[in-house]
Amino acid sequence: MTETVIVVYTAGAASPLELAADAEGYDLLFAVPVEEAPDGLTDLLAVVGEVVDMTDEAAGAAVLAARRPAGIVAFSDRDLPLAQRLASRLGLRFHSESTVLAATDKHAQRQRFREAGLRVPRFRLLTGPGQAVEALAEVGTPAVLKPVRGASSRQTYRLDSPEDAVRYAADAFASGDADEFVIEEMLVGCPSVAGPGLGDYVSVEVLWWRGTVACQVLNSRLPLMEPFRERGFFLPGLLPAPVEEEVYAISAAACRALGVQDGWADIELKLTADGPVVIEVNARLGGYSAALLHRSFGVEAVRLAFEVAVGRQPVVSLGEPAAVAFGYQILPPVGDWRLASWGNVAALAERPDILSVVLTAEPGDRVDWRLGGQGTLGVVEGLVARPDEVLPAMRAIERTIADQVVFTPA
Repeated sequence: MTETVIVVYTAGAASPLELAADAEGYDLLFAVPVEEAPDGLTDLLAVVGEVVDMTDEAAGAAVLAARRPAGIVAFSDRDLPLAQRLASRLGLRFHSESTVLAATDKHAQRQRFREAGLRVPRFRLLTGPGQAVEALAEVGTPAVLKPVRGASSRQTYRLDSPEDAVRYAADAFASGDADEFVIEEMLVGCPSVAGPGLGDYVSVEVLWWRGTVACQVLNSRLPLMEPFRERGFFLPGLLPAPVEEEVYAISAAACRALGVQDGWADIELKLTADGPVVIEVNARLGGYSAALLHRSFGVEAVRLAFEVAVGRQPVVSLGEPAAVAFGYQILPPVGDWRLASWGNVAALAERPDILSVVLTAEPGDRVDWRLGGQGTLGVVEGLVARPDEVLPAMRAIERTIADQVVFTPA
């Protein structure tokens, strides 16, 4: 007997292919505001399940209700609010309205952390560019400017002076990406915590069941690319055991502060000299995590999300990882550039530790570093047998990119 699950989807950490791979035993109803969907998305989703247009939310909800769904899921911050409203209409278990607000609003999230007694950087809300200098004086330098609602480090800038605050706040508000931003104290990481060659921050994927942790896995990172762009990650991550234990405890406390009860959550933490500090909590599966979890542990993360959604307690036994899975995002340099040539980057696929090389930009394309992770030009994914093989594999990717990829002034 199959059960029907609503998947609110315009984008997300789980691709349509991953949704299809884990859908056995489930009928998927894709709730999509069709007019807002990227070109070709609804056609692709229609191969996996039934697409219900949510352009008229009330009418779409009526169609969904007639199918008698057993659960609802979402895999991106953008889709969480619609999923919450539909869950409320249809009587399905999901994050509360308060949790979704805190999970998608960085200002509200930091207020929740502070109220829960978690360490948070100093922060200030901006509703206009004219407030930036005063806010920076209050927060101190160095600081970070970021959208209240946003992802992938899009329109995120480092501020070291009032001049930076004026310039970048003007650019950020003019971009139209958001109408509210926060300026917050920049957390200073301690590279020695993670070890040589690794980033001073990590993420944790946590699966929740009725307020209890069912599964948690560490995801390590390479150092950020200027200013705050993620370029490389691998799972399972590497940290000294006491630090890993502390990371898990703080991650769980941060989720509880937001009211996360069920499903996947992705928590990012900075590794400082005074201990791990939460950067943000995303109340959904983290990007690329489904593939990494499957390759390393055989865990079907999307299926587990479906199981929790329909009220079935997940059973997860991680055991020892079969391998270490990694990904590397190819990002443009800071400045105004065009991609001139990929060179022979595609030949990386011939390496035994590389699973795929997907290049999404074409020579001649204008590239934009301000888009953060959303400005990724390509992704290299791979698999190694042991943790000590990860960094050499990623360094080989970096050398190839540096030698082969050519950018020219736009």
